[in-house]
Amino acid sequence: MRGGLPLSSEFMNALATVEAQLPVLDWRVGGIAVWPLVRVRWMFAEFTAAKQRAEVGPTPSVSAVSRLRAMASGAMRGFTDSILHARDRDRGPVRRDLVFLSDGLSFARIGPHWVERFCDPLIADASANGLSSALWTPLHTYRRPLHTPSRSVQAGVDRATVRAMLRRAPLPAVLPMREEACEVLSRAGFGASSLALAKILSDAARLRAVADFYRAKLERTRPKLAMLVSYYSLEGFAFVLACRESGVPVVDLQHGVQGSMHPAYAAWPRPKDRTHPLLPDYFWVWSDWEREVISQWSVDTTHSAVVGGNPWMNVWRDSTAWPGSAAALTAGRELKARSGHRPVVLVTLQFGFAPADQIDPLARLIEHAADRFAFWVRLHPVMLAEREAVRSRLGNPERFLLDEPTDLPLQALLPSIDLHLTHSSSTVIEAAQFGVRSVLTTQWGAELFEPSIEQGWAHLETGDEIQLAATLERVLALGRGGDLAESAQRSALVELIEQATDRRTRERT
Repeated sequence: MRGGLPLSSEFMNALATVEAQLPVLDWRVGGIAVWPLVRVRWMFAEFTAAKQRAEVGPTPSVSAVSRLRAMASGAMRGFTDSILHARDRDRGPVRRDLVFLSDGLSFARIGPHWVERFCDPLIADASANGLSSALWTPLHTYRRPLHTPSRSVQAGVDRATVRAMLRRAPLPAVLPMREEACEVLSRAGFGASSLALAKILSDAARLRAVADFYRAKLERTRPKLAMLVSYYSLEGFAFVLACRESGVPVVDLQHGVQGSMHPAYAAWPRPKDRTHPLLPDYFWVWSDWEREVISQWSVDTTHSAVVGGNPWMNVWRDSTAWPGSAAALTAGRELKARSGHRPVVLVTLQFGFAPADQIDPLARLIEHAADRFAFWVRLHPVMLAEREAVRSRLGNPERFLLDEPTDLPLQALLPSIDLHLTHSSSTVIEAAQFGVRSVLTTQWGAELFEPSIEQGWAHLETGDEIQLAATLERVLALGRGGDLAESAQRSALVELIEQATDRRTRERT
């Protein structure tokens, strides 16, 4: 461990030991094979706990009363939104060919509208092929107006959560050698609160309730195929389960970094019946790298990866007439002109890290090198409420830009920057698709983007601001790379629908 924070490989090695030694694939709650849910939630929970212990101390848990209050407040905002923004509600027919479930966060504003970055381009392609689509959006965050009218699902998810909380009797559980699994993780230096019996039963009850909600909606909609952004939240797992129980093939849409260090995509143990019930049938990935990681474990299973490219990239091609995209690109060029002779360094921040991990080192770098570089700082979507706190922490606001780089779409910035700097953002991948090289400031990021480092698209520098500025100069001298990568998006979508339809037909017969 470095600085008290485990590397991704240490988490993955601990999971591999548990899966090799113990019958975790036999764990059932209410008849559901829950290990995928436990696996992913364990790693993210332990990473968060380790980070808090090392940096900011433990945070208080959220009480049931607080959660209920948040749900009630969200329901009120949803009711108000439904009245004030009725045009953004999908009032079309119930039956659709495709259902898209957003993660609620992957929106960017282009011109007058908010675009769901990964769903909307595919919805447009589906429409061009004569297929109807429904966009379902979670969370109590309402961005208006929308490019595609949607149906909000968060109220139904909240009602399902309350039903699970009020459930009197726990679901029947079969969890062989659960205590031994906790011991294995403890010997590896980790906690095991996610494997506590009460926690597994609580999560499974909520999984079951949310899946029942989604299944009822799917049975009314009867789509040929379902796609979702970020399947590995509890609600995402529930959607996958609902699709499987409804006989609807389901696809996870890549939305960020995957690779061999991500517990939702890498090194799954071989399922006994060729299928992990909580994992999608298909993984829509951006490149051969992600497909290879999935293929290493999915051989002889019902799961597979399809390289369809990044749907959001097609919005920014010259041949794509998305309203507002040209104006956004122009704004990016105008922003570049304001930097004068200085090369532009786009800094993409990651959420959930203490200021000592990225904000404070960045402040020192800006103070040291703002005369040589123009620093554009971009907040992660989850960090938008922290805008003023970040601005204050970074020092003199005349030495960096924060608002425009945060508010403009990322792809409107990438053509105009010279370098990308980050703790561990998946912008490393997107920057490379625009020929822009990245500098990573942590070993954590280096593990996530090892192929990018091997290919020369990313470079690691964990030193102080003097060393980091020197590395920026060195990488800048390498120049830009190739042009924007082409995408097989439309042909991949049609092929995927045909495969899913054929599979469903075979299963029914």
